[in-house]
Amino acid sequence: MTFVIKHLNTWAACLFNQQRTDFYEYISKQATAADVFHLMEVHSCLIDVEPEFINPDEAGHRVGPIHIKQLQKLRQILSDTHHVYYEAQMFGLHDLDDSYSTVQYGNVTCVRRGLDHHVLGGMVYGKYNQLNTQKSGGTPAGKSGHSVIVKKGSTWYQSLSTHGHWDNNGKIDTSHRWEQFTNLMSFGLKHKKQFLNETANEPRLIVGGDLNITSECKVLEGIRASTQFGEGGGVVLNHEYQILDTRTGWYPDTKPHREANFVIVGHDTTVKLFTVDNHAPSDHSLMTTVLS
Repeated sequence: MTFVIKHLNTWAACLFNQQRTDFYEYISKQATAADVFHLMEVHSCLIDVEPEFINPDEAGHRVGPIHIKQLQKLRQILSDTHHVYYEAQMFGLHDLDDSYSTVQYGNVTCVRRGLDHHVLGGMVYGKYNQLNTQKSGGTPAGKSGHSVIVKKGSTWYQSLSTHGHWDNNGKIDTSHRWEQFTNLMSFGLKHKKQFLNETANEPRLIVGGDLNITSECKVLEGIRASTQFGEGGGVVLNHEYQILDTRTGWYPDTKPHREANFVIVGHDTTVKLFTVDNHAPSDHSLMTTVLS
């Protein structure tokens, strides 16, 4: 029996309106094979009067408007097969624009129905509604995360995911990144201790997502070396499988790095497959990890 985890930064579904009208068909197809599906950059519209597609004032290299009813659409297409958990981190569009007070922005974790599971969500960096103010000498945006402990067959797994914050100075080691990922690991440990009060089963740990770092960042090694993976730390699957390019053709060639998304697992986990889809409807590739 295998356990399948998928990770995708959805790029706020900004390709859906014009470039990739098959966006939600793609998500639905990928979810069919996923026991746990972590999705980043997801917006949720809380009222019905807003337009569904909006261009942020600072859109970056986005090629289309974001879909602010993204969470509602995900629940529509996935709720029959998966529990859909949303952890918002701010009101507004992306990390910079808080002018839309009826729109939330955050991360989603989907868990296949029928699997025994426990989910914990919350902020893992900064405060709720903290905007990215680095350009004016401030700090990165607040970021949420999920920990899901789930049973497949006779084995328990724990999957931690967050969206690593964007940094104005690039994908380098910063105190803010150390803080976010130290908090994420502590967040996961807290959840595991709560879980172990109910059962003696030690879950096998997986950490993944758009971490917004590169292989050269000491932060990545800090995550890998965590004692929570067991003696000797974990294994960075991108390195094990020699897959460092986790970007699609929508990511600008002028950008200096094509790394961003990683999956780290413990030595107690047997990896059957690790693949990256560079044709996903985003500027980020979709990562699929198959464990046993």
